[in-house]
Amino acid sequence: MTATVSRIRRADVRVTAWLAVIVAGVAGCGNDKPDATPSPTTSSSSAAPSSTAGAENTAASAAALAAYRNYVRAYVTASNKGDYNAKLDRFVADPALPTVRQDLLIKFQQGLITEGEPSSTPTVRSVDTSRRPFTAEIEDCFDTGTWDVVSKKTGRSVRTDGQATRYVVTAKAELFDDGQWRIREVNAQRERPC
Repeated sequence: MTATVSRIRRADVRVTAWLAVIVAGVAGCGNDKPDATPSPTTSSSSAAPSSTAGAENTAASAAALAAYRNYVRAYVTASNKGDYNAKLDRFVADPALPTVRQDLLIKFQQGLITEGEPSSTPTVRSVDTSRRPFTAEIEDCFDTGTWDVVSKKTGRSVRTDGQATRYVVTAKAELFDDGQWRIREVNAQRERPC
């Protein structure tokens, strides 16, 4: 009996150590570091949850959230600078990438930039680690009240009266073969206030 308990404790230590390595890897990636630790989410897998699956889901949620936050940060920086050639493919992939680049190019062509910083409070709604590639769905209450589109020439706001400034953004993230999570879909739902 003592030998069995000892083996179970060693297995628990290995799982805990494995989780610590994954979380440390996610947290130690410079700009990839999430701003806050997300709460655990459930997998869409129909299999009975295990401690390994729970650890995998937790690590996947943290990494997907970090990719989303870094995507938002990179996009805001590019938009504030008017940089339509910004290197965004580290955090964004097709089909979202060409849409994001086109948005930056259109602003540039129209002589527009953004000023300030939006407020973003993303959460992971679901994560699926039951099959490859791992995926996650993220929902964000995105607030542009302190982030405005302005004319680069005049510095005046071009925001339309009555335009929603606080709305839901949904995103889908995916783990790619190179080990990076990237945002594949982004949908600003301006008709859904939050």
